Parts: sequence; structure tokens; C-alpha cells
Amino acid sequence: MIRLIRHQRGAAAIEFGLALPPFLMLLMGALQLGIVAMARTGLQHAVDEGARYATIFPTPTDAQIIAYVKSKRVGLDPAYATDPVVTHGTQYGIAYTEITMSYARPLNFLVYQTAPVSVSYTRRAY
Repeated sequence: MIRLIRHQRGAAAIEFGLALPPFLMLLMGALQLGIVAMARTGLQHAVDEGARYATIFPTPTDAQIIAYVKSKRVGLDPAYATDPVVTHGTQYGIAYTEITMSYARPLNFLVYQTAPVSVSYTRRAY
């Protein structure tokens, strides 16, 4: 019996088996946060480019601005992105164009899927 207690064979395999699931969950969490960060950056880039495009002369139509923003989406799955919304208004007597876009994607871990995480970005161009 004492010989079995002192026997170390297979201990590394058991330790590896205990440490692997938390490590994989941590790795998947980091990857999913990277996906959300990439979506935020892609969303910001598309809306910023659309706001820049909205300020050129001659002034583009709303449909042209929406098409331009859609063409500038980088790293966004179109299935999870909403169409850009273009609104016009005035503030302190100055006309502006405001572009808003959202992206809601569920996080997919190995053993479960979360509710959609929503990222939204708005840019106002004068």
C-alpha cells in the first residue's frame, strides 16, 4: 500500500486534466473579448468614414451615406449588424448629420452561448 502512495507515475496527466478546462475557458474568453473589440473597431471605422463622406460637396443622399458605411464595415458579420441610421438636425443654428450603427453578437464559449453583447457607435458631422 505504501508503495502505491509513493508512486508518482501519471500524476502529471491528472494535473494536466484538472488544469485544462479552466485554461480553455480562459482562452475562449480572451478570444471572445477580442471579437467584441474587433467589432467595436470595425463599427467605429465604418461610422467615422460615413461621417467624413457626409461632409463632402455635393452633399450625398442618405441612401448613398448608408451604402458607403456598409461598404466600409471591417470585421463585422453582416448578420449581426444593423443598418446605419442617418438623421439630420441643427444645433446652435448649425446643420449636422448624425450616423448611428449597432452590432449585437452572442459570445460563443465551448460549453454555452451568452446573450448578445451589443456595441453601438454614433458620430455627428457638421
